Amino acid sequence: MKQFTHAWLAFMAIKRLEDAILSPDDREYADGLIKWFKSNKDGVIRGAWYPDSLIKDNSNSHVLKFEPSDETAKEPKQLPETYLSCKYGESSPVRNKGFKLADEKDNLPDRCESLAQSVSDHLKVQESEEKGSPVSPTDNQVALWLFMLSHYVADAHVPLHCDGRQFSEGADIHGEMEGEWDKEIGKYYETDKSDKRNERFFYDPRGYPLRNPSKDQEYKSSYLKKVEDELSKRKFTESFGTGNKNVWDFMSAICQHSYLLSYCFLPEQCNPTNVTLENWKSLGLSFEELSVAVLADAIDSIARIWFRVWRRYAKWEKEQREERKRARK
Repeated sequence: MKQFTHAWLAFMAIKRLEDAILSPDDREYADGLIKWFKSNKDGVIRGAWYPDSLIKDNSNSHVLKFEPSDETAKEPKQLPETYLSCKYGESSPVRNKGFKLADEKDNLPDRCESLAQSVSDHLKVQESEEKGSPVSPTDNQVALWLFMLSHYVADAHVPLHCDGRQFSEGADIHGEMEGEWDKEIGKYYETDKSDKRNERFFYDPRGYPLRNPSKDQEYKSSYLKKVEDELSKRKFTESFGTGNKNVWDFMSAICQHSYLLSYCFLPEQCNPTNVTLENWKSLGLSFEELSVAVLADAIDSIARIWFRVWRRYAKWEKEQREERKRARK
């Protein structure tokens, strides 16, 4: 995905949490994350883009690519049943075939697990150190890890990040797909371009990216509105899906379903030589349907992972505070 898509997804994940119906305890945890995010949101565009612009570990850490194999067919890992990638994956032409990793070096789930742990660890160090300590992470540093985590989570939802076919070659359908999402967001959301090194969204009264009011009527027919409608129908839960105990399991499941989704969009006969800039949007599942599935599921995944990481830290912080109270008695 491109720069503004990554930042927009991060904002929409927080909005998803703010609008969600949660238990009183979980609402307290979610509100803590929302407040913290909104105090550090100006760095999201740069932070969520660092994996591409600075770290550049694209060849293996942004992907987990699969390809069909002659092995016995196996069930993909479970995902939450509301995910559209599950719905479409049921009819994927490779659904009942074996699959294997196209490159054993791919490690996107590992990267996400590592960053999720790092966010929690940095928050714990920050809480434990005295104010002004030279080893204490700043809020900006913790925010950077959180924004980077959202980048890798979002990338797992891009079907071509999980498909062993090389669609970055030929007409570069991979790049075209991601460019279309960025253009659609840029079309409807207003950005402050006065500082080229720190371009950011203008914000609405709630602190989210501001939509251009002159395009409200046109927005109603955009697939971004359909993403909004799709999420409004879903009940938010923290579940990673049956059998998924941690971020690594969850991300592995997402990648497997993205692989299935890729073959719904670009059927088995498709390859970099016969998919063109003229036909790539209409060979299987429509580009609009694909976009709603990818973007809505990515928002849900970022929201779930961020919430669970933050809640884990917040519970630890509460326990530490209670221990200190007992020690003073």
